[in-house]
Amino acid sequence: MSKKPTVLFVQQGATLQHAGREFVVLRLIDLGMVLAREVGSSETVILKLGELNTPEPLPIDAQPPPAKAIERDLLDIPEADWAIAEFRLSAIQPFLSGEARPRGHYAEAAAKAGVSAATLYRWVAAYKGSLLLSALLPRRRPGGVGKGRLPPDLELIVKDRIENFYLTGQKPSIAATVKEVRRLCSNAGLTLPASNTVRLRVEWLAERERVKRRDGAKAARKFDVFKGSIPDTDWPLAMVLIDHTRMPVLIVDDEHRRPISRAWVTLAIDVFSRVCVGMYLSLDPPSAMSAGMCIAHAILMKDGWLRRLGLADIEWPTFGVMDTLHMDNAREFRGDMLKAACREYDIDIHLRPVKRPEYGAHIERLMGTVTERLKSVKGATFSGPTEKGEYDAEGNACLTFGELEKWLVLMLAQYHRDIHSGIATTPLTKWSEGILGTKTQRGRGLPALRLDEEKLRIDFMPFEERGVYDYGVVIDEVHYFHDVLRPWMNSKDPAHPRHGRKFRFRRDPRDISELYFFDPDLKRYFAIPYRNTSLPPVSIWELRAARATANERGIDASNEREVFALLTRQRELEAEAARKTKTARQAQQVRKQHVKAKQEKAEDLPVVSSVAPSTPPSVLKGYDPTLAKPLDHDY
Repeated sequence: MSKKPTVLFVQQGATLQHAGREFVVLRLIDLGMVLAREVGSSETVILKLGELNTPEPLPIDAQPPPAKAIERDLLDIPEADWAIAEFRLSAIQPFLSGEARPRGHYAEAAAKAGVSAATLYRWVAAYKGSLLLSALLPRRRPGGVGKGRLPPDLELIVKDRIENFYLTGQKPSIAATVKEVRRLCSNAGLTLPASNTVRLRVEWLAERERVKRRDGAKAARKFDVFKGSIPDTDWPLAMVLIDHTRMPVLIVDDEHRRPISRAWVTLAIDVFSRVCVGMYLSLDPPSAMSAGMCIAHAILMKDGWLRRLGLADIEWPTFGVMDTLHMDNAREFRGDMLKAACREYDIDIHLRPVKRPEYGAHIERLMGTVTERLKSVKGATFSGPTEKGEYDAEGNACLTFGELEKWLVLMLAQYHRDIHSGIATTPLTKWSEGILGTKTQRGRGLPALRLDEEKLRIDFMPFEERGVYDYGVVIDEVHYFHDVLRPWMNSKDPAHPRHGRKFRFRRDPRDISELYFFDPDLKRYFAIPYRNTSLPPVSIWELRAARATANERGIDASNEREVFALLTRQRELEAEAARKTKTARQAQQVRKQHVKAKQEKAEDLPVVSSVAPSTPPSVLKGYDPTLAKPLDHDY
């Protein structure tokens, strides 16, 4: 069975499928709409991208067949391998625009990269097939995953001379650095490394860090984002800003329609067009999950999501991977998960300098616009007691969470069509000009459609590292088990045989009833449920509250059954108290939103396989992990 394509390039000559029929794209006529001709009948039709099904990649003469990407969890990939992939991407960058180039250009670029032209062609084919940086990772022989190409002693000398010789204010040349490395290796009686080996290691360094260490912090400021007109944002998705804010309006619960709390929203804005490209609304405080969900929402098409909201007639035609993501220094933006995920999708992260709010002026203005327009909504809390006056926010609150989400979508749809003073046109018009082009300026074309929604969502999901034992996996005193874990029980760390091996488990904090485990041998994710499948789905915040209550009552918080029994009793009390108390109604509403999110995930992103309850390890015999049903995609 052939591997499913992970991206779709919507351009002239691409093949698309709709309602079981195959079409060839003739031309792009609008955002999200193409003129296409059916294969066989020559019937010409207009197709909406949001209504396509089972799309196929470009024909082989327009796009080389994709090479299979390296199948590893992103956070398991060594820094040196990422550097190699980034070096390869920089080498093939001129050949990714779609324009035909003479063979001589390939030969010239290959010689500069120190490889053959055939190798360069393979890199281009691999990257075009997925648009994932991991497609360019070096392949390792069995037993060599994560190890450098050089012997340890030689690796240490190369690394030290780059760090303490090349990256200094003396600014020695690369040639001088090569001589210094070879001199020390000769003194130590080691095999002298090839000049190109040292040269490549230097070129793998991030340019900003190289300039900062050799020329000083002032010289490195050219890589920063400055107030006012931001450089290199001359096309859509060149730079996207993201931030959170708490919305200044009280919402009511779905059942009793009585006030509960204020929601949090995470928004992403495209600097070029001022279009809001993504959003995520939640009753939970900002976290790595809310940041990841907003980024994923920005990258994916929004047609299905709008249909679920009952807003299928609303146009929100933005999608695609951004080049640069600009964020503040909040903790949720600085985690390893977000860094690894952005690296995989070739997104450059810029963090806003501390105490320099002007660096986020565009997103702050959008947040201000949302806040200002919410003041006209019943239940608004305004900016403080002075502005609020005697207004009864709780007494006037009327919007539910779902209604607020719809209101926000409608407000953004209007915002996209209002004249923006900073660009002298509407955001949607500016976006369209940047994509389709104008009479005087060529457009960038439609971004590639990501078809691997499941992988995208998991890549932007928080994780925990744990060992696998006879009883399965334990996170937050909750046990998880599935037969697919059996081969990894009590396994040792290959690098440190005396220590147990740690594996990475990703999970959605809104519903911790299952984990996502990347099997190192089968090279794909599996859903790992509770060991006790009778336990109810809960959020991490709900579980922590129940454990805190257990501690107060003298109940052993590590006793999983007792804690969940207490949690169930709390839910029953909340249901009884919901008519009376705001806190109880809020807890119920938060849980409803978590359940709804899981249902939508199952419908739109089929990430969870139909996993039967686990058989206890003591009963299982002759288990064959290859027979387990994994998630729909492999990586």
